[in-house]
Amino acid sequence: MKDKKDWPQLDAEAAPLALDPWNTVFMGILQPNDPLLLERGKGGSLAHELYRDLKRDGKVFSGLQKRKLAVVSRPWSVEPVQASEAGGRDAALVMDILNGFAFDRLCVDLLDALLMGWQPAEIVWTLREVGGRQMVVPERAPKRLHRRFVYVQGEAGGPPELRLLVREAMQQGVPVPDRKFIVHRINAEDDNPYGVGLGLQLYWPVFFKRKGVLAWGKLCDRFGTPTPWGKYPREAKAREKGTLFEALRAMSNDGFIMTPEGVDITLLEARISSGGMTPNQSLVEYMDDWIMEVLLGQPPRGQSGGALAAAANEREAVRLELSQADSDLLSDTLNATLIRWICEFNGLQPCMVSRTIKAAEDIKAASETDANVAAMGFRMTLDGVRARYGEHWELAPNQPTLPASAAGGVPRSFAEGQTVGRDALDELVDEELAQWREALEPMATPLRRLMARASQEGWTAGQLLDALPGVLPEMDADALAQALTRAAFAARGAARAGLDDE
Repeated sequence: MKDKKDWPQLDAEAAPLALDPWNTVFMGILQPNDPLLLERGKGGSLAHELYRDLKRDGKVFSGLQKRKLAVVSRPWSVEPVQASEAGGRDAALVMDILNGFAFDRLCVDLLDALLMGWQPAEIVWTLREVGGRQMVVPERAPKRLHRRFVYVQGEAGGPPELRLLVREAMQQGVPVPDRKFIVHRINAEDDNPYGVGLGLQLYWPVFFKRKGVLAWGKLCDRFGTPTPWGKYPREAKAREKGTLFEALRAMSNDGFIMTPEGVDITLLEARISSGGMTPNQSLVEYMDDWIMEVLLGQPPRGQSGGALAAAANEREAVRLELSQADSDLLSDTLNATLIRWICEFNGLQPCMVSRTIKAAEDIKAASETDANVAAMGFRMTLDGVRARYGEHWELAPNQPTLPASAAGGVPRSFAEGQTVGRDALDELVDEELAQWREALEPMATPLRRLMARASQEGWTAGQLLDALPGVLPEMDADALAQALTRAAFAARGAARAGLDDE
């Protein structure tokens, strides 16, 4: 090991946020570096209300729900940091603790950081018996509003400190208790504690969409229904005009027209494309596409770039990648805070929580693959069948251990309740084919290795089928070809020699 003087500077930052000369700090209070919040929200603790308002848009809310529920709908597990018997027991205790309160609800709340850039939540601790002993466990974890917190820059080089705003301290707030608040953040540029959420990209499409919907509504209100037009004679008296006025008002509450006879009114109407779509509708749909592309990586409608099935598969793959990324980032936050605190409070081995997000296996493709492999002479175990198709499967009564053709019997499709007699020619051919296992071994070994790899890495049936062509060059068919040649030669020789049926 090198001398200590050659070591790098340990546990220290050379360019902390506190030394940024362009970072404006008033009374030590840090500001977000989101340009939209600084420009439109005027900074301060109420700036994030600008993004909370975006949830009123149906497309934004729907896209956020898909992102969040795609994560929490997957099962989670707790594993010890270091595999050991004690670590396994402690991981099971941590799972029991997390199952004892609304853990998925906490995850959904923290994922609001996707929109806001950061999201605080408070842990309410309590004592509860778990595994036969009293433990400090979370009872609930309510989500807290952003406007109630600020970050204050500590000493130069130190991390920013989360402060809670109260009536007595509305500027700098008061320090929060240790191991009490979880803050999940997204895209923290230059270590800014507020992060940068998707609201930065969603604000303008929602803004223009609302303007377009307002103009669209006015257009429909003006031209969507006919306007009553009443004409009265030029010599009509006030009473007659009043009668016409009351009649027109009874027909429409949105407005009407009264003119003397002979007065001509012409409506100048703007020409719209023959497609029947108004400019306002095109604008609204364009903004909806923009919103969904930001949230889900979904391409605009009509621009998927391929057949429907291929486009659907591409969208599903992108959504799975987004969900796995969201889950991994959330797990990092939880492992550094909640899970770590639970283990430290109760003297447990360090543990980690995680979720695995993958596409559902195509059972039809898996069954076709199994049938193809079985046709090559292999047989799946009962445990393998249950692992792939569910625990409700069992071996059917009187099921042969091998297909009839492989066992030397008569195929079921041709069986009629009688056993067909076998002659000497059949015996001679079967004697040659008895070496089928040895002949198939050079072909079966690469396939077994591929299936073992697929099982270890959790491949889908589609991935296995895609990998099969790459194994073909490794499958040596020479031994099988020689065995078949010998069998054919023996059969032909026996037939020419005139062997009888004895």
